[in-house]
Amino acid sequence: MTDLSEVRKLAWKTRREKYGPRGNNGSYSRPATGPCSACERMTALIVRLYAEGCASEGQAAKATGLHRIELRRRADDIMNGPACAPDIDPALIEEAERR
Repeated sequence: MTDLSEVRKLAWKTRREKYGPRGNNGSYSRPATGPCSACERMTALIVRLYAEGCASEGQAAKATGLHRIELRRRADDIMNGPACAPDIDPALIEEAERR
């Protein structure tokens, strides 16, 4: 049987010859394209969890990436309704509550 370490050395040698010194052909990261609609919905859900007391301020801020003051402002908008958020159409809120 062949020594396993020798097999690994040969595999890495072959990989470096094909893909370069790091053994891969580029970055595995995804390009930044901006927040997706699912991310916005998830942020709204996490803010709601914070507003209802199911998550701490620190947990919600870390999960959303929002500054704590922005998190509090959004939570206040959720808890106090359209009076504190005049840019939200009351008809949209009523429609959401009916669902």
